[in-house]
This record gives sequence, C-alpha cells and structure tokens, in this order.
Amino acid sequence: MRKLVVVLAVVALVFGLVAAASAYAQVGGIAKSVGKGVAKEQAKQKATSAAKQAKAPKAKEAKPAKAAKPGKFSGTISSVTDSNLVVAKAGGATETFVLNAQTKKEGNLQKGGKATVQYKVDGSNKVAISVKASPPKAPKAAKAPKAAKPKEVKAIKK
Repeated sequence: MRKLVVVLAVVALVFGLVAAASAYAQVGGIAKSVGKGVAKEQAKQKATSAAKQAKAPKAKEAKPAKAAKPGKFSGTISSVTDSNLVVAKAGGATETFVLNAQTKKEGNLQKGGKATVQYKVDGSNKVAISVKASPPKAPKAAKAPKAAKPKEVKAIKK
C-alpha cells in the first residue's frame, strides 16, 4: 500500500509540474527560454492584432451641420414686394431674395434704389438676413447755360 501511495504522489507531482509549466509557457516565461521562434510568433500576432485594430473604421460621430456662411450681394433694386426682393448688378446678374419677419431692413426699399443684401441659403432659396438700401438718385437737372459776360475793354494808354 505504501508503494501505491508513493506512485500516486509521484504521478500527481508530475501532472502538477506539467500543468505549472504549461501555465508558465502561456504567460511567456518558458517561451523566452524555448527559443526566439515562439517569441517572434507571439510578437507577430500582437503586431497583427494591433494593426487590425488601428485599421478598423471608427464610428463617425454625427457632426452638427455647419451653418452656411452668409453671402453678400449688391446692386440696383429691380422689384420689391412684401416677401421678395430682386436685385440686379450692372453686369446683368440678378438675384431674388426672400424677405421675412426676421429680415433687418435699413433704408427705403424702392425700385431703382441701391441695395446691399446679406443672405443665407436655405434649401433652394436665398433668405435675406439684412438689407441696406439707399433711395434712387434724382436725375441731374440740366445746367442752364452760363450767361455771357461782357468783355471789358481795356483803355489803351497813350
């Protein structure tokens, strides 16, 4: 019976050592002593794993829509209503702007007057943020011809 107990103890000791060695190898202790091949393989696996994580597309955060930069347009007022303003440049470019309750109006919007419109794009509409207008220039009055001045006669000294 003593022999049986000793044999079982030796078997248990061997299994315990094998299990401990296996666990130590997984941690990396024996891999270093076994050779560079195992250590290199583990390093490759770690590098590959890190590269895959770096290449993995990150979830894009939803960015708030950027507010469109306000535009500016200057020209002569072609027409004006309560809800629309049409401004034409000298070169022929014409723009139509939406006027609303938030539109700041400075000056008198009259056909023929000059206007500078600051606007934002809302879909397909250009909504006026502010309008600065100046009245149309009065036509220049024709100048009356100057009255002829009588010429002075110089006395000749003798």
